Amino acid sequence: MHPQNGLLAAVSRGFGTDPILYLEQYPMASVIGIVAWEWLPFATLILLTALQSLSTASRRTPPRWTARRPCRGSGIILPHLARAITVVILIQTIFLLSIFAETFVTTTQGGPGSASTTLPYMIYKQALVAKDIGRAAAGGIIAVILANIVAVFLMRGIGKNLDA
Repeated sequence: MHPQNGLLAAVSRGFGTDPILYLEQYPMASVIGIVAWEWLPFATLILLTALQSLSTASRRTPPRWTARRPCRGSGIILPHLARAITVVILIQTIFLLSIFAETFVTTTQGGPGSASTTLPYMIYKQALVAKDIGRAAAGGIIAVILANIVAVFLMRGIGKNLDA
């Protein structure tokens, strides 16, 4: 993503165009891309493990009601992956509430303005930059409450899947 030495800059120069300043023009999309690059292998590994636990006989016999070829295994595979998808969403949501380094290390620093400010970075700015410990503590409590709300709903979803 570096405008002079990065891979994307070299590719764009190879096509004869100017490199795009991703961190300046698209700060939130850049942070999302960095986090997706960081966490996608973990989610893929969990989903691949769940797919491998499906028996081969179940994979080869499609349900009768699926007529089109692309949807052939969705009646068996997607319900089988429901628990794994729920676990991935739960873990990823909790980890997404702790994205600080990606915003701090990149040149965005939560900006321009507040375009790529995440909750942990806002807590950091309130506590250490603005020296307002009260607001930083309130932000931390909000982060914990959000994580608990998401966890409760997803655990209820996992519980329903275990009963079925």
